[in-house]
Amino acid sequence: MITSQISMFAFYMARAILWLLLSLSVLSIAFFIERMFYYRRRLLSGHTLLPALEKADTLDEVILTLRHNACSETSVLLKGLEEPELSPRCFNRRVDAYFLPEKQEWERHTNFLGSVGSNAPFIGLLGTVLGILKSFADLGNLSGQGPQVVMAGISEALIATAAGLAVAIPAVIFFNVCKTKVKAGAVRIESMAGLIGSKPFFQDRWP
Repeated sequence: MITSQISMFAFYMARAILWLLLSLSVLSIAFFIERMFYYRRRLLSGHTLLPALEKADTLDEVILTLRHNACSETSVLLKGLEEPELSPRCFNRRVDAYFLPEKQEWERHTNFLGSVGSNAPFIGLLGTVLGILKSFADLGNLSGQGPQVVMAGISEALIATAAGLAVAIPAVIFFNVCKTKVKAGAVRIESMAGLIGSKPFFQDRWP
């Protein structure tokens, strides 16, 4: 009696795990596509404004250059320049303060992708363990069909492990791509802020 209950429980739990992995896979793909559209729309797409900022000699020219290239990076720099009297140190602090919440928006859904990439193999392994448990429970219920029952059950159980890996590998790739985009954007902000902070109009006001 107990073996029948174990077999039934393992059967439904293994199916639930497969559906869970399928749901995680769909969500991972959806979040990754959403992030790629976001990065393409909001970030500078790999290029920087360093040459244009290098040619700007006044604060108005710098602001005009940043406003002409509207994106997340330039919005952070513009917020840093809103204070009428700035020192380079104050400007950099303002940029850092405004960049932190912007970075959180850039990293939206990336923790989910990282969690799926880290835990999907273990979820699949749990499904495999439950499948093997069902096989041995069936073996106790069906005498005379031992090898066939066990081998068929184990073969079916291994599908969960394969599904877990199939979900985890793309999720890890998606996570790394998003992290690379965020890091590139942070580097662009840091380099442009450093260049703006070295401009003569800062030194003229703060010798």
